[in-house]
Amino acid sequence: MTNNDSALILVVDDDDLTRMHLCYLMKQAGYQVAEASNGDEALTIYNHRQPDIVLLDAMMPVMDGFTCCAKLQTLSVAKSTPVLMITALYDQESVEQAFAVGATDFINKPIQWSVLRQRVDRLLAANRTMQVLRQQTEQAQLREAQLRMALEAAQMGIWNWDLQTNKITCSDTLEALYGVKEGTFNGNCAAFTNCIHPQERDLVKQASQQAVQKGEDYDIEFRVVLPDGSIRWLASKGVVFYDASGMAVRISGVDIDITKHKQAEETLEVYAKQQAILAEMSQMALSGTDLTTLMNLCVIHVAQCLKVEYSKVLELLSDGNALLLRTGVGWQSGLVGQATVSSGINSQAGYTLLSRKPVIVDDLRTEMRFNGPQLLHDHQVVSGISVVIDSKEHPFGVLGAHTTKQRTFTKDEVYFLQAVANILATAIERQRVEEALKKSEERASLAVRGNNDGIWDWNLKTDEVFFSARWKEMLGYEVYEIDNHLDEWIKRIHPDDLTTVRQAIADHFAKTTPFYISEHRVRCKNDTYKWILARGQAVWDQDGHAIRMTSSHTDITERKLAHAELERQNMRSQLFADITLKIRKSLQIDKILQTSVTEVQKLLHADRVLILRLKSDYSFMVMQEAVVPGLPIFVGQLIKDPCFGEDYIQQYRQGRISTINDIEQANIQPCHLELLRQFGVKANLVVPIFWKNQLWGLLIAHQCAHPRQWTNWEIELLRQLADQIGIALAQSFILEKETRQRQELARSNEELQQFAFIASHDLKEPLRKIKTFSERLQTTCGESLNEQGHDYLERMHNAALRMQNLIEDLLTLSRVTTRKQPFVLVNLAQIVQEVLSDLEVSIQQSGGCIEVGKLPIIKADPLQMHQLLQNLIGNALKFHCPHTPPIVKIYSQFLNSQSDQISVDSETCQIVVEDNGIGFEEKYIDRIFNIFQRLHSRKEYEGTGMGLAICRKIVERHHGKITAQSKPGKGAKFIVILAVDSQS
Repeated sequence: MTNNDSALILVVDDDDLTRMHLCYLMKQAGYQVAEASNGDEALTIYNHRQPDIVLLDAMMPVMDGFTCCAKLQTLSVAKSTPVLMITALYDQESVEQAFAVGATDFINKPIQWSVLRQRVDRLLAANRTMQVLRQQTEQAQLREAQLRMALEAAQMGIWNWDLQTNKITCSDTLEALYGVKEGTFNGNCAAFTNCIHPQERDLVKQASQQAVQKGEDYDIEFRVVLPDGSIRWLASKGVVFYDASGMAVRISGVDIDITKHKQAEETLEVYAKQQAILAEMSQMALSGTDLTTLMNLCVIHVAQCLKVEYSKVLELLSDGNALLLRTGVGWQSGLVGQATVSSGINSQAGYTLLSRKPVIVDDLRTEMRFNGPQLLHDHQVVSGISVVIDSKEHPFGVLGAHTTKQRTFTKDEVYFLQAVANILATAIERQRVEEALKKSEERASLAVRGNNDGIWDWNLKTDEVFFSARWKEMLGYEVYEIDNHLDEWIKRIHPDDLTTVRQAIADHFAKTTPFYISEHRVRCKNDTYKWILARGQAVWDQDGHAIRMTSSHTDITERKLAHAELERQNMRSQLFADITLKIRKSLQIDKILQTSVTEVQKLLHADRVLILRLKSDYSFMVMQEAVVPGLPIFVGQLIKDPCFGEDYIQQYRQGRISTINDIEQANIQPCHLELLRQFGVKANLVVPIFWKNQLWGLLIAHQCAHPRQWTNWEIELLRQLADQIGIALAQSFILEKETRQRQELARSNEELQQFAFIASHDLKEPLRKIKTFSERLQTTCGESLNEQGHDYLERMHNAALRMQNLIEDLLTLSRVTTRKQPFVLVNLAQIVQEVLSDLEVSIQQSGGCIEVGKLPIIKADPLQMHQLLQNLIGNALKFHCPHTPPIVKIYSQFLNSQSDQISVDSETCQIVVEDNGIGFEEKYIDRIFNIFQRLHSRKEYEGTGMGLAICRKIVERHHGKITAQSKPGKGAKFIVILAVDSQS
């Protein structure tokens, strides 16, 4: 702001002349001015106008400047307003008092205008600068809070890994994702690694190494173990940053909680299996399978799908007081077909019958709604669910599933059990209906006018037909609305059924069938159709000609609709299960995609089915195609839709499904319409395919001959198939990755074996000759050599020994994997004693003391355990402080295991070798376990730098880990963590 911006200045002075002069000067300088003659008046004017600066006289009547300034500071709006104190007082005490009450600056009388103006300009400028800084600070704090809320809402955590210092910094939300307290990571890379599931630590390590070494994307999914033992799935993405020399310096990334997505994938697989089972049982129920056989199959499938020890069908007995254990799985021998359960409210089955809805028991031991029954207590049942097997007349019984473990059943599991019960109910009802129909057929000749079925009587000589009132009522007619003529019946039969009806009548008249029986549709008054079961009996004259037939009509519409719906559900479930099986049968990507398009085209009867792969520039590659003959083929072509940009990609990422029934009538962009015309498309259906939560591509069905109305079940089926394709792709990529890893491992092992062979034969033989001939030269010519010659021979001999030791260590390292032995029970205490016996000379020479604590018995390779402990104890003896005898402690302890069996592989133990030696800086921990790495020269301490590398190789082969703790001059502690029951 300049003077012309008209800042408002409040001038407060009891001297009228001075005040007027100051106001005049300020106005001349371009400022707005307000004035007051004392402190009270100044406070009133400030509250009303809120000036930008206050010029305040120190000594005034009523209220002096010091008091006024102090009261201004109590106003929230005035705290940031500068106050320039004007005073004739020159003493230091007055100056200090002015600043103490909140004055920003002071100026002495008499006032020099140039000085005052300069002070005012600077105070206003400084105040404006402070206001800008406050606003920027508040905005920065707001953005920080918004970012924190966004991370928490998205369940995301940000991290930064400094590759130079091996330290990790992260957001608070990352530690929350890992279930640890704030500050746990705080630069501690080991704390981060320990949270990763043991089975996937190598995967995370390898992914980070490849990202750094090969420049590949860091994009993986892995599990972490929360402090309570539960498992959480995370997706981790990161970017590697390099310095000017091309060296990787850090990785920055983000972790996202994908547990629910993983659980959804698992749930989808379980759901598909359940649907396939339901389809199979539905088909058996419709095909007329014996009821007992169907029940036996149902309880087996229920036990397998729900993973319970017991399942059962209880049939309600005729007296209604008890239920019979009709069939079941897991029950004690002799109970099925004999045991009964009370149908009263005191049993779970009785309570289920009474409530007529699913009953879920989390813990029968604390259940308050009912007590038993004893059958469940006898089998130590803890949790279970039961549903009613219903019927139109009265419940047939109860279907139940029970387990001896405490468990909370999900809604999907309840729905599955209810679906099985519904299938049984349908089969039971079908059997009852068939039995009722059979009895009805036997009584057909005795049907009377009062029967609920419609009756008609046909006189073939006159073609007159008598229709009962019930017959007309079933079709919605009054008695007088239908004449007694055959055409009244014939014209109402559905055209598609008329031929079948005529043939059934002709067969009966020809006595080919004993009765006239037909199921067909008849048109009602409101132009809808009802399904009718017609059953009749003809009368023949002496010449064998039919002269009369009486028939009854039974309305079976509800049964037919239920039957048709069950068949449709069965067909859809079976088709989905069949296609899913074919898609998932192969793990080769090309075969998966080709099977998918072929099966979808068959199922939907579409003219073309495509799978498109999304490219980075939003174009699409046609990966596979199934097309009817005569249409153009696009497989292998790159498709670029100018209308297809980020907006459309984002919609498909969010699960958008595009349905166009007629491209000419649809509201689509002209460029997209032109592209569809090039394909010859009239209607299309597009669903996204996801892989690793990312949009992988599109599954598209084209109808080219004519427009098409896509049904809801077709859309849903295509969406489910796209999900299955995504799952199959994920499995294929996993297989491909594992195959590459196995090939690389095999190649590495073969090269290692070749090296071992070369080292054993080609390298050791020249060394033996050098050593042998140097010794001969010393023996035969030693007296003739001068001092320098002896020195040369000594150096040559020592170099040969070092080379021989190096080769032996390399061979030992290679044999960790190439000559590994099966794991057996190994007593580590005994191994230590053998090692101490081998190192007896070193112990005596160094004056060392060895303290051996309690050591466990584990499954391991005994030779490699001997090598491991010998290297660690030998180092402890070698790297001791000068003039200080080494003290080496060897002991172990079992680590606390978690109760969750999912997150723990086996019990682990910690083996510690601790010494009082020279120690080392802990920043070298990663370095000392690499081959040829030494922290001291050979003159100080002999060795090849291979010992700890061999230790790490042995520990890794035993699926463990090794680390160290040390400080210079304070000794070192090497810690080995191994599984007690490891598998080779």
